[in-house]
Amino acid sequence: MKYKYVIFDFDGTLADTEEANFVIYQKLAEKYNLRNITMDELGRLKKMHAKEVMAYIQLKKRYLPFLLKRGKILLTQDIKNISLCKPDIFHIIGRLRNMGIKTGIITTNSKTNVKLFLEAHNVDVFDTIVSAAMFGKEAKMKKIARKAKMSIDKFLYVGDEIRDITAARNAGMDIASVGWGYNTVESLRKHEPDYLIFEPFELIDICKG
Repeated sequence: MKYKYVIFDFDGTLADTEEANFVIYQKLAEKYNLRNITMDELGRLKKMHAKEVMAYIQLKKRYLPFLLKRGKILLTQDIKNISLCKPDIFHIIGRLRNMGIKTGIITTNSKTNVKLFLEAHNVDVFDTIVSAAMFGKEAKMKKIARKAKMSIDKFLYVGDEIRDITAARNAGMDIASVGWGYNTVESLRKHEPDYLIFEPFELIDICKG
């Protein structure tokens, strides 16, 4: 087995929170003096790294933690109604576990929201769930690897953003970028993930090696 531990991003990889988060952003934009974003502009933002997006919307770095915290609280109200990004994603994760592969989540969303979402979908397929800062996934990846007492090359991270590729690279972890999430396929390709997948079942063969 090439990989023994597969870790997933949450928003845009497991949970289709894009529309809900767009509505939340509109609510917070006025309070934090941020650029108002149209649906047309959203398409342009999907080609950008998270740091480029912050500059575009004129978000000062010191306000980021407060914005994220408020956004997570607002999302809690709707999280149980959020759909899966892919209807078979949890079935595939269950198959990975049956193959003896551990599974986890590292997300910039809150553990509360993740757990509420999983409960709403009656799912219990993860060994660990960790919340990280916007640019703090790398440290969490390393921590999980240390705790599991497993070589980092046995880990695979699955995410939908350019920053996921960056974090995995910095942690020494392989990355499977998904073609159904936030960043465009074109922008993901430019950052050369180890794998680019379009359906969850592709993870089965990837993990087998």
